[in-house]
Amino acid sequence: MSFGIFITSLYNSLGQGLLYAPIAIGVFMSLRIMKKPDLTVEGTFAFGAVIAMTMLNNGSHFMMTLIVASIGGAAAGLTTALIHTKLKIDGIISGLLVTMGLFSVNLFIMEGSTISAPLGSFIFTPVRVQLEAFGLQRFDALLWSYIIIGMLTLILVVTILHFLYQTKFGLSMRATGDNERMACSNGVNTDSRKISSLVISNAITGLAGALIAQQQSGANVNSGTGVLIIGLASLVIGEIITPKNASMLTRFLFISLGSFIYFSSISLIIVSGLLSPDWTRLLTALLALGALCMPRLRQLWKISKVAAILVSVGVILWVAQIMLTLDRLREIFSILRLMSAPLAMGFFFRFFWAALAGTLLIIIGNVVKKRIEVTAK
Repeated sequence: MSFGIFITSLYNSLGQGLLYAPIAIGVFMSLRIMKKPDLTVEGTFAFGAVIAMTMLNNGSHFMMTLIVASIGGAAAGLTTALIHTKLKIDGIISGLLVTMGLFSVNLFIMEGSTISAPLGSFIFTPVRVQLEAFGLQRFDALLWSYIIIGMLTLILVVTILHFLYQTKFGLSMRATGDNERMACSNGVNTDSRKISSLVISNAITGLAGALIAQQQSGANVNSGTGVLIIGLASLVIGEIITPKNASMLTRFLFISLGSFIYFSSISLIIVSGLLSPDWTRLLTALLALGALCMPRLRQLWKISKVAAILVSVGVILWVAQIMLTLDRLREIFSILRLMSAPLAMGFFFRFFWAALAGTLLIIIGNVVKKRIEVTAK
């Protein structure tokens, strides 16, 4: 992998991370603040994407599509919240029901399974044209347009949420998530706080869906598949690097940084040729699992955060080798048939380097653990 490809990959990951960061923040609002997982995210994301593409295809201005996509996401969140709070249906089941319903709604809106719009109608086009006028190449200008729009959107979302959670209403939302009974005994209408949280988080997700649909130049009924696990992976990575006793604003910023780290990790692994793009979703699940396991590892082994990260990365690399083996199974058989020594050596070299790296990281993690134990004694 050349240095130019590496830099381009980082630019692309930064743009992707900024555009997906609002989804991670939306997941944070439901999972961490309200302490309830919201499975409406995938349906809401696709709903926002479909609304944006349909409106752009009919000649609407891109700013109007973003507003309507946010309203559509808020409506989906409101539906889930009302089913959960008024009909007393479990929150997970409520989210699944709404997501299933949105699948048919999206098909009705698109009048088919996929939809696209003219490239000139996208929100990134004016920014790209302006950057080209400043002398940037077309591809570089396109990458920078993703970064600029993503940054502006993220600043808007974080600013609104930061001021919201400083208000009395926002504090009562946090209190409802922390201890619903205590909040209710203090006169807080907990149902309205749950509804508001789901409405806001899904409005953010719908907005992100509209932006990412324009980045991907289209939408389909399966656009939201895997979005929830991407948001969760970004969230847990961001939480690992967040300082203790951080303010709400700091947590939002580190969650956004976690989104960039997630996409950078996936992109570099794919670009390096270590794994096929077919394994992206499984790799995402592994990253999320490794991040979620770190607190447990620290509790069981009484090790530092750095040592837990090293051990988790080592285990992930080991599992990646299993994925690589499955991906290259056909290549193994062809090598055995051809009995070509150079090909065989090249394959085994690529197979063992990450396994060796994983082993070294696990050993380093154990050494750090022992040093900490000796120091404690």
